[in-house]
Amino acid sequence: MESPILSTRCRTARTGKRLRKGVSKLLPFLIILSLLLAACGAADSPAASDDAEPAVEEAAPAAEEAPAAESATITGPVLTDPPAGAGEREVQSEVYNTPADAGGVDSYQQAPELDELVASGELEPVEERLPINPIVIKPEEAVGKYGGILRKTVTGQYPHGEMGWWWMVEPLTLHSPKGVIVPNVAESWSWNDDHTQLTLNLRKGIKWSDGEPFTANDVMFWWDDIILNEELTPSPSTLLSRGGVMAELAMVDDFTIQFSFAKPYALFTTYLGSWGGPRSGPTTSPKHFLSKFHPDYAEASEIDAMMEEGGFDTWMDLFGHNNRSIAIGKPSLAAWLPTTEPPNPVEVYVRNPYFWKVDTAGNQLPYIGEVHEIRVADAEAALLKTIAGELDFVRGLGTANIPVLAENRESGNFRFAYANWMPNAYGNIMFNYTTEDDAKRQLYNEKSFRHALSVAINRDEIIKLVYKGGVFASQIAPLRGPPYHGEDELFQSWTQHDPDLANQMLDDLGLTERDDEGFRLGPTGEELVLHISATTSWPAESPELMELVKGYWAEVGINATVTPEAGQLWYTRHNAGEHDVSARGGHFGGGPVHPTLNANTFAMRGWQWARDWAAWLDTDGAEGVEPPDDVKQLRVLRDQILGEPDEDTRNALMREVFEIHMDNIWSIGLVVDDPKFGQLTHVNNRLRNVVTWSISGEWTPTIPAQWFINE
Repeated sequence: MESPILSTRCRTARTGKRLRKGVSKLLPFLIILSLLLAACGAADSPAASDDAEPAVEEAAPAAEEAPAAESATITGPVLTDPPAGAGEREVQSEVYNTPADAGGVDSYQQAPELDELVASGELEPVEERLPINPIVIKPEEAVGKYGGILRKTVTGQYPHGEMGWWWMVEPLTLHSPKGVIVPNVAESWSWNDDHTQLTLNLRKGIKWSDGEPFTANDVMFWWDDIILNEELTPSPSTLLSRGGVMAELAMVDDFTIQFSFAKPYALFTTYLGSWGGPRSGPTTSPKHFLSKFHPDYAEASEIDAMMEEGGFDTWMDLFGHNNRSIAIGKPSLAAWLPTTEPPNPVEVYVRNPYFWKVDTAGNQLPYIGEVHEIRVADAEAALLKTIAGELDFVRGLGTANIPVLAENRESGNFRFAYANWMPNAYGNIMFNYTTEDDAKRQLYNEKSFRHALSVAINRDEIIKLVYKGGVFASQIAPLRGPPYHGEDELFQSWTQHDPDLANQMLDDLGLTERDDEGFRLGPTGEELVLHISATTSWPAESPELMELVKGYWAEVGINATVTPEAGQLWYTRHNAGEHDVSARGGHFGGGPVHPTLNANTFAMRGWQWARDWAAWLDTDGAEGVEPPDDVKQLRVLRDQILGEPDEDTRNALMREVFEIHMDNIWSIGLVVDDPKFGQLTHVNNRLRNVVTWSISGEWTPTIPAQWFINE
């Protein structure tokens, strides 16, 4: 029998497609977007970081007087007013490092379901389960109420959803709701004068979900027995090194650890709380649990028995299985704990009675008792459940579905919330700078050739024909708004449609001879054909985009062909340097992904645009091909940024990096999306305390532990 959790209205994917197609025919996409904004009541929304919090070293402002009511006693809805629409309200949530910073908390309360456990002696009183200084959350809208089930989705192709990727991790530092790094598991930190030694003071009294204390011993286990164990970690992350030298980690006392680096590394505290950084391991490695599967602690016979029982070939496989983000029985510091092993029709997560954050009224978070991640086949199935009102928090439905979502917003009882993320750049054109074809290698390495091809492209027409709006003509760009200003005219460099300029630049390069069809010949009079390999995976419309590019280039005498390639084939061939010209989506960083973590921004290993150049830089010339001086300068600037303690100076250095990119255009960009639409989130109206801006499943301004079901 099908679980009642999975029951849906009798709709099919085909129905959803008909709805979407019908609405799309009636209204152009730009009109739909304007209607959506009007329906949501959205004004021009400030970027999430406009009201930046003070630096972490400064004391947090005193909280407003907390409501006196205890949420455990509330019955019925807390809020009677309708929730705000997308972008209507600036972020109100605050994260206070201690109760004193929040203006004081008189007493602590817990979820009613825990009262009986405390009364029976199965659970300690809430005061004993919380750390000395629990983090205090000022709720986005109001002190909430306990109970209810949060309904989310995970698509069938993924092993687990946002719970595993993001929500199960409470790092040492964290992005606050305003987008700055603040203390989290680490209550405070300090650097020495030259930023080569970082001392982190752990929050005293935090407990794992099984009641065992979290201490510096757990962080040291992660370092000594996982990171420095060559069998478990053959290649430690380069983010744990400076100047090519691995960091040293020492335990000062039970609640103090100290990182030492060979060079200044002021940005490391940001990395500890950032997507793509070493954010999870230090706080997801319970020594008392994981040591049972480690040969340095457990008897070989015991490990062999567990390997045989579980069907594991090596102890590393056994250890890795029990160290997954979603592993039943593995103690956690997260707000909710898994009760089922993915994949299942429904993955159920329940309240962690030892969670160490409270609201301004002293209520232990989370408010919501259970999270259900409902497994659906694809985005189409999630769309149907969303418009049927059966989900509470949904991302990833795509801009193409905005029309049908806008039409069904009221009947489905949901609202929209804007995202804040680095823009997706679609259809980036990349050249093989180290091709064995001498004539092409010479041309591809001439930036004026790339400039000419860029201005030959009619991006406005591409937007009208392919996207119907919702994207913007641009080179690849970082996050919009401060501090990187991806909307700036700098990122419009060489995006104007100017065939006359393109022809003049190509003539100046000596490409004046043409064949019988009017196509330009190469530098030495040979046939010149650019072969574009376009991925069909991300974005799927890459071949369509390249067919348009082929036409624009033909107008200025450049002959091109387009070959669609499935994602994995494209990826394999591109990485092997087998392509002539490639096309795919890309990113430049920003938001929770600091640009220094992005391979495209700093020509690091995995750089889509020139892997051979990146390999040369990574190996000091032992591998790859020596790059131009401007590429080398990207690495020089990155090294300065990593060690620079002043954020304004770091941002000025980032500007230099972006200026180098926009001068060279090593990858020709076509369009970028606006993340607030590209990652638009859909929130059921019964779910409250959800911010209207900065929603992202991979960032934490949302603070899901403060959400509550307003019924």
